[in-house]
Amino acid sequence: MTAMIGRYKASEDVLAESMPWAQFQEKGLISKAQLEMVYELDKQPIESQLAKIEKMGTAWVDMVAGLIGGVSKEDTTLYVLAMLDKLLAAKPDLVRDFHAVLFVSEGKSDCIAPFMKLLMRNSMAVLEKVSVIGAKILSYSHYLPAVPDGAAAAALAGHLALYSEWLVTVLKSVSPGDADSPKLAFSLTALQALVSSGAGRTAVVAADGLPALVGLMGGSSFSSHAAIQMLYKVLFSLWSMSYSSDASYVMVTSKLGLVPKLVDIVKTVQKEKVVRLGIATLKNLLNTATASADMVGAGMIKVLEHLQQRKWADEDIVVDLEALAAALHVNLQSMSSWDVYVKEVSSGRLEWSPSHKSENFWKDNYRSFEAHDNAVIKQLIGLLASEDPQTLAVACHDIAEFIKIHPEGRRLMAPAKPAAMKLLTFQDPDVQKYALTAVQRLMVINWEFLHKG
Repeated sequence: MTAMIGRYKASEDVLAESMPWAQFQEKGLISKAQLEMVYELDKQPIESQLAKIEKMGTAWVDMVAGLIGGVSKEDTTLYVLAMLDKLLAAKPDLVRDFHAVLFVSEGKSDCIAPFMKLLMRNSMAVLEKVSVIGAKILSYSHYLPAVPDGAAAAALAGHLALYSEWLVTVLKSVSPGDADSPKLAFSLTALQALVSSGAGRTAVVAADGLPALVGLMGGSSFSSHAAIQMLYKVLFSLWSMSYSSDASYVMVTSKLGLVPKLVDIVKTVQKEKVVRLGIATLKNLLNTATASADMVGAGMIKVLEHLQQRKWADEDIVVDLEALAAALHVNLQSMSSWDVYVKEVSSGRLEWSPSHKSENFWKDNYRSFEAHDNAVIKQLIGLLASEDPQTLAVACHDIAEFIKIHPEGRRLMAPAKPAAMKLLTFQDPDVQKYALTAVQRLMVINWEFLHKG
């Protein structure tokens, strides 16, 4: 990852500097043999570096770890990180050597630990580099030692947990509206690399990473390039995590409202690469817990009808849209109108779907609102705090309809009165209209008296 021009030195500029390697050997930070390795690699073309590393075996890893752990000067640390970053970009499988050193030494030579200590630095330039390098090393899962060692495995697991917790803490420290934050940019890039592996996905969930990601999905209008890029990285990470059954289950069953948020994003954001990832993630979640029903409740079927009318450059989007539509129509057929209504209310977004204005729906289901200690009534009243005009209008309409049909409707909906009255002056005329009807029925015991007057 090249450092951001204007904020930090670019990797090319860092690597153009000269380092006092001999002094490090004199101070005992690296051995004479390791000093010779540095001289063999420094300032050489990348092809030459890779060829020489192949002959060194894993010895080069100890040399790099020695420099990272022993030298405190920022310019030297950045130089070694930039050099390693360039090597890993050219040959990603080089991270295997870090795992080999750890396991072959039975955990005694922990070449990953020095990188974890760098996470405590205050330098943003150092954190930018080490965050991505750390993710690449820790997400590698192809090294399988002949005899897995408990100490080595425990060390690796400890580093993964520590790194994941640090990364999630960084994400939570950034305001969702600060889409162009360099800290947010490098932490999301690192997260993308980390969740490319099953172990990384598990670690991020354990570190409570999902709330941090979901929090970033609602903090911007996604109108700027920086906001779209941030959203793309967030969705890329969620898409990767959706390939893990454990992570998918948490994504769907937590109280984060992830599925409705994904539906809202593919509905409102026009950028194709964002829609592609949103749709692909929803497709991966289809068979997990209540995901399909949650999508139906969030109005995904109507969204799909709209999206299928668009022209897409990426054919995979068309395939995923068809798969989602087919699966959700099957799910819809197995759901009662009440099931669909409950899912819609739970999603936090209401639309003028058929149930709301169906007289039969209210006659058939008004008693169902009382289930689970009036749970749906409480959710419906809660929606009067929404910022979405359509949700407010439909919620007011439904409250009025419930009062009309339920013998105890006025009493059960009484807590809605303060919020409904505030909506009488809402800027949207439809909200005002339905709020007025709701308030009238909340305040008049016999609603039929309104028509007689």
